[in-house]
Amino acid sequence: MTILTIDEAARFLRLTKRTLYQRLDIPRVRYGHRVMFIEEDLRQWIRAQREVVVEAVDESKPNGYHRNPLFSLGRSSRSS
Repeated sequence: MTILTIDEAARFLRLTKRTLYQRLDIPRVRYGHRVMFIEEDLRQWIRAQREVVVEAVDESKPNGYHRNPLFSLGRSSRSS
């Protein structure tokens, strides 16, 4: 079992330290106030990410909420 620091894990995953702190789906272990990562767990997490099915975007549906209502409309609903 190889334990990585936040800097080592960031280099291993090619992410920033900030991203590692924000992404709660990345497996981690806490030792007191320190956040550590187990390399084998990170490898398994990477493999699991390859198996995630990406949902296709349906252009005909509205995009969801946006402050500007013009951005919430579907392309076909917009008036020119």
